[in-house]
Amino acid sequence: MELETQQAPPVVAVVVVHEPGEWFDETIDALADQDYPNLRFLFLASDADDELQTRIKVRMPKAFVRTVGAHLGFGATANEVLRLVEGDKGFFLFCHDDVAPEPDAVRLLVEEIYRSNAGMVGPKIVEWDDPGVLQTVGLGVDRFGEIDVGVEVGEMDQEQHDGVRDVFALPSAFLLARADLFREIGGFDPSISFYGDDIDLCWRLHHSGARVIVVPTARVRHRGELAKRRPDLHHGMLKAKHRMRTVATLTGSTRLPGRTLELVLLTLAELVGGIFTGRLREAWASLRALVGLLPRSMSLLARRRAVKPLRRVPEREVLGLQIRGSARLTGFLRTRETATFVGADSSIRRWKDSTTAPVLAWIGVLAAILIGSRQFISSGVPAVGEFLSMPESPRVLLSSYTSAWNGNGFGATSANPTGWATLSGLSVFTLFRMGALHTGFIIGLVIVGLIGVWKLATVFPSVRARIAALVVYAASPLVVGAMSTGRLTVLIAFASSPWIVHTIRRAVGVETADPRSAALDLADGVVALSWPERTRRTAGAALVIGLAAAFAPVMVFVALAIAIVLGAATLLALAPWRTALLYVGVGIAASIGGLLLNFPWFPSWSWEQLVGPPPIGDPGVGLADLASFQIGIADFAYLSLALYVPVIAAIALGRAWRLTWAVRSGLLVVVFGAAAILADSGSLPFNGPEAGVLLAPVAVGLAISSAAALAAFDLDVRGGSFGWRQPLGLLASVGVVIGVFPGVVALGDGAWNTPTTPLSVLIEAQLPDDAQDRVLEESNENGPLIDPGVGGYNVLLVGDARLLPVPAVEYRDGVSYAVIGDRPLDIRDRWAAPDSDAADAVEMALDQMASSSTLRAGRLLAPLGIRFIVVPEFDNVESTTAEPLPLPGGLISALEDQLDLTSVTGLPTLEVFANTAWLPVVSQLTGTTAEASESAGAGALVRADLSSASPAFLGADQTAASSDDVVPGVIHLAVPFDENWSLTVEGESIEPRRAFGVTTAFDVERQGNAVLEYSSPSLRLLLLLVQVVLWLAVLFAATRVSIPLARRRGTLVADETLIDFDDLTGAVAWPVLDPGLDMTGQVARAQVLPIADGDGNDTGDIGGEIDEANDHDDDDMGDEIESIDAEQVDADLTDGRVDESAGDQNEGDR
Repeated sequence: MELETQQAPPVVAVVVVHEPGEWFDETIDALADQDYPNLRFLFLASDADDELQTRIKVRMPKAFVRTVGAHLGFGATANEVLRLVEGDKGFFLFCHDDVAPEPDAVRLLVEEIYRSNAGMVGPKIVEWDDPGVLQTVGLGVDRFGEIDVGVEVGEMDQEQHDGVRDVFALPSAFLLARADLFREIGGFDPSISFYGDDIDLCWRLHHSGARVIVVPTARVRHRGELAKRRPDLHHGMLKAKHRMRTVATLTGSTRLPGRTLELVLLTLAELVGGIFTGRLREAWASLRALVGLLPRSMSLLARRRAVKPLRRVPEREVLGLQIRGSARLTGFLRTRETATFVGADSSIRRWKDSTTAPVLAWIGVLAAILIGSRQFISSGVPAVGEFLSMPESPRVLLSSYTSAWNGNGFGATSANPTGWATLSGLSVFTLFRMGALHTGFIIGLVIVGLIGVWKLATVFPSVRARIAALVVYAASPLVVGAMSTGRLTVLIAFASSPWIVHTIRRAVGVETADPRSAALDLADGVVALSWPERTRRTAGAALVIGLAAAFAPVMVFVALAIAIVLGAATLLALAPWRTALLYVGVGIAASIGGLLLNFPWFPSWSWEQLVGPPPIGDPGVGLADLASFQIGIADFAYLSLALYVPVIAAIALGRAWRLTWAVRSGLLVVVFGAAAILADSGSLPFNGPEAGVLLAPVAVGLAISSAAALAAFDLDVRGGSFGWRQPLGLLASVGVVIGVFPGVVALGDGAWNTPTTPLSVLIEAQLPDDAQDRVLEESNENGPLIDPGVGGYNVLLVGDARLLPVPAVEYRDGVSYAVIGDRPLDIRDRWAAPDSDAADAVEMALDQMASSSTLRAGRLLAPLGIRFIVVPEFDNVESTTAEPLPLPGGLISALEDQLDLTSVTGLPTLEVFANTAWLPVVSQLTGTTAEASESAGAGALVRADLSSASPAFLGADQTAASSDDVVPGVIHLAVPFDENWSLTVEGESIEPRRAFGVTTAFDVERQGNAVLEYSSPSLRLLLLLVQVVLWLAVLFAATRVSIPLARRRGTLVADETLIDFDDLTGAVAWPVLDPGLDMTGQVARAQVLPIADGDGNDTGDIGGEIDEANDHDDDDMGDEIESIDAEQVDADLTDGRVDESAGDQNEGDR
């Protein structure tokens, strides 16, 4: 709808002119021909001689022409409008002198700036001589100030970019800005003469909270030949200098040190790369500009102080609008080279994506991961969920693994997790620094998963398809959710799932198909493998599954399910049935191999330990949350639903082997997605793994579907007749772009939205550190005073399994419990505790409390060394004060009713009860307490006198013998009865017996020095040797290639792409005569007060509120002040036209 004259806000077009050519007449005509009714023109010329005045006045008699003297640049000259135009209720239209807008350009921009409530809008800019060729449609900018035009050189305008959208920057060639906002932010940076003035302006606009929007329906032709018009300028140097200045002055203070380091590293890398790419001049300009910042430090600081009041939005929001990575490096993605693909009978050379594209893609992805993990890297990984800290030394991990004693829970003689030995071995790569191992291991799992999906995507010959798979997998909200909630098991699934698919398909013999076979109905690119080669590849798959199972045993079953799904999908895609059988057969063999690699640990597994207990109440999170991978804290997670569009597109568009892989990836999505939904709703006949584990294969399926969709578009759609396939292919690409957005947004936090105070830390802070003797600062004549320790103790955690910091055991109705010791929690505690009789004793005590059968539950738990009972309420992850999880019904009241349990005042996130009847983990029992140890059962314990107990063997554990003086009585160990514990008194060995029906005790008949020790069974060493042999055998089988690949069948391809290089072709302010016009008709300038919301952000109201006018001081070097009355401005509806009737006639003709 055309704006009515009375409603159209005034627009002042500011045209900066410098020695224009003959094309300037066409510029004036195009500006004068605008159909916007309330438009005024102001020409600021470096030398407005009579000829130039005549050229303008002939076409625009009412235009204002002013001479500004020396031409200091577009921005500095355009800033004169701040003095020449008074008032804020309008817009400034900034124009170069070599633009030609279409007649409706200004009107469309004004309409959109109102519609979108934007601060600045700009048009689609096309080539001057060929309007069908795009020049820019908005600009993308990275955090280093580099510009990404967003369109290819010579790209035709087919309305592919004709959607109104937010952009980071707009070219200064033609842009419309709110007058009040432009005045508020101080206009263009006067220190920037040429290049970068628009980037600096838009960057500050974003800081102020304003939107910058491109309106592609408004078209403007632009010559843009500054290099030819100003050969006297050092264009490359100016670009680099002003880019560095913008970054140095507008980057947030918290990010500036890191950004400076990044600039240094990037500039050095650019310098090295420039030597080999022929871009040394650009790299040298960047280096000079970077070094040039040092002598300008004071001016930069002054500029930062001037800009600081404009910062109204968080820095991370501005950063989120910028391009990730380096826009300069993305230029390499648009280069191409040749490659040779090997077929059955011949070789053929074709164009393919440049080999620099994968490198740049990886640089961008890895940089994003490091940025998103910057808090982890600088401050360490917080102990959230399963992200428990590492022990103080790898020796602790190794000794715990080799020992037959598993200290988790109450402890028991049991095989220990293979993961302990694996972590101990990995410490070599961090030079045995356990903190670095902790951080590197968790972040490294994400990178390992990305490498796996990249390797898997090599089934597609297109590098673009591989990059699509990489980006989709990297940006999966599954990573964000796992990181934010500390789900190490999910990260293990994320890291191993693509490797499982990759190694199994290679063991089957499915390799990269020759793109020459795109026209053939070739279901798979299969190589005929010999049995030794297939065995080698199967052993590699077994290694992957074995390593994954060492940390997440459930992955053995997930791997087997993946193999079965791949086999079924192969049949659905009408591929050879032998290939389907091989998938299943190899999957079974690899899963068995992975299981055996965890011998002797795996016999102790139980399904309940693998999947964990169910939570309290309805655990379902819903279909939408599961489909969007929302297992943790992730902003905009629902946008990831767009990633399912390529799943449909790949199947609909793909043919031959593209369709086969589309079906395989699609079935992974469907089967594991359905399993996650059923497990989430409790519809399975058994407890399923947590949702994140089942969603990892779904994420793999989405990544491969994206790659398959792109490959299908390249080989099966592009070049064909136009139909529904082309829009569907484009829609799939849009789905990928939208779907990866949540992963990109998550990078801004720097710590993956993890809470600052994890629950495990709160529990440790609440519990006393008095188990062992402590040396006090005070002393006497005998030396420092010692605060005696009260002995080791255990802590019983009860509540929802989702809130407990260690793996729990289900009691009933979703109520779970776990036991931890008095030492700080570490990574070993994330593995489930071994089964023992002590669990029955805990459940008996809980039963007694639940049925109100006892008021002495503390005595029932005392022999187990339980000193505290903790019920977590909030962990700031699963349960927050805003959305708390329900506590088990009646649990708190039942605990409060116990006479020997006292509530401990502490943190509001925990309910802590102290057991006044507890026995230390290792204690000396005498008198009636020693006698009571010979009885068993709840009734006997309730009546027992447990007061005659004292701590003994402080600090004793299974790693070394401990000595202490004992007296006649009983030495009691609060561990399940185990004959491998021994006690010797003065050299005499004492046989252990059961105490209280559950624990271990030694009857001491005489006083003396005693030694308490745990001895691993001799069988343990043999079992360890068996496991070592198994690992060595599988490693040998997986790495030794005895026979090369067998001959190929049909139209099949080689394992890799070869490149033949021989066939590559090289194919500051100055006086102004007139302060100018006043939109409002007020000579005095009005003060604009921005309307702000509760957060201090500008609401974008254009009008604002006008204070009383201030006195206007005219002292511009004695220049005469001229102002134009507002009524005259409003009356000049066709400002700039020679004849209004002629203008109306022209409008009618159009």
